[in-house]
Amino acid sequence: MGILKNKVSFPRKLISLLLVLLLIALSASPLASAKSETQTGTNYPYIFVAGYAGFGQYDEMNNTLFKYWGMRSGDLLKYLNEQGFKCYAASVDPVNSAWDRACELYAQLTGTVVDYGQVHSALYKHSRFGTDYSKEPLITGWGSKDANGSIEKVNFVAHSFGGATVRLLAQLLAKGSPEERSGTAQGKVSGLFTGGKPDWIYSITTLASPHNGTTVYNLAIPLKPLFPSGNTKIVGLPITTSFGIYNYLKNLSKLLNNGIGEDTGAYDLSLDGAAKLNKMLTISDQIYYFSFPTDATVPASHSDNRIPDTKLMDAGFLPFGLYMGRTTGVTAGGIVYDKSWFNNDGMVNTVSSKAPNDEPQKIFDANNITKGVWNIMKTFRGDHASITGGLIREVNIDPFYLAQLKLINSL
Repeated sequence: MGILKNKVSFPRKLISLLLVLLLIALSASPLASAKSETQTGTNYPYIFVAGYAGFGQYDEMNNTLFKYWGMRSGDLLKYLNEQGFKCYAASVDPVNSAWDRACELYAQLTGTVVDYGQVHSALYKHSRFGTDYSKEPLITGWGSKDANGSIEKVNFVAHSFGGATVRLLAQLLAKGSPEERSGTAQGKVSGLFTGGKPDWIYSITTLASPHNGTTVYNLAIPLKPLFPSGNTKIVGLPITTSFGIYNYLKNLSKLLNNGIGEDTGAYDLSLDGAAKLNKMLTISDQIYYFSFPTDATVPASHSDNRIPDTKLMDAGFLPFGLYMGRTTGVTAGGIVYDKSWFNNDGMVNTVSSKAPNDEPQKIFDANNITKGVWNIMKTFRGDHASITGGLIREVNIDPFYLAQLKLINSL
């Protein structure tokens, strides 16, 4: 019996040929190219910004003894770099204000001298200029144009008070400072204060950041009279030396001189200070925003209070976690904090780490990620240091960060 052969009519051959030609055309079309680029994703550098009392690459302590990013779990940035990401740890002042830290961050990324602003430095009684990073920038090329004419952007990953630092930096890049422009001699104003750079940042990810302040600051209020007032404020961050640990402790000790008044990190962390800062800031429709709230508490018996989960919260955070889990009241500025503020990570209230109160926000939806709105991620179960690797107990955070960086690169 012979093999039967299918007969293909001429119209069917013609239709098949046209389909082949259509597929070839689509593969070379702009639409197909755009899809390919989307699949490839971005690969902008990641700048990691530490929180209050933190440190980074310029600090000897960070490079030799204990990594802020990774802590007990090891060198997080080394791991991420090995996975193909370009990651750097900025070194901003451990105790000074979000403004001062933003100015230092800008100088490190642009390879310039830190300029705290003529008007700002005169108002708060400190030096206008700080460290010169021209010979040792953290990265190169930020804000320049690549071969295709696109701006070289960066991604920021910020822990705790680092969130306020990068939010203020984003504001100054986009809008600048009218006060500094009008109060500084022509041609002498820092590029940070001229604005016009809204597209220099691709994404901001905050981790346990007190966007609306933290009630743990209340514990410092009774100590305020112990700090001197009227002193000339100390600013500046020394470049790494063989005495790196000494430099770090010296920077922390500035708190004793600078106090906890305005233009300090302590004040910016208070509910009133954060509210004042938030009034200055506006969300950008050119930036992707992600926030990871943190919580290491469980319900208390027979009350609405929250108590530390001792399986998650290290001993050093326990007294603060207990205090925050039961404290309500009204600030001097009239801000009410009620039982919705009880959940905490031992340092920051969970509700505050979700997003700034007055900015657009939504629960993260992988199918609807847009710029100009805070994507609130799943709450991280752990204390304030767990999300960076754990201060006493080791927490393997490598997969957590790897997933977030892959998500950003896919956008």
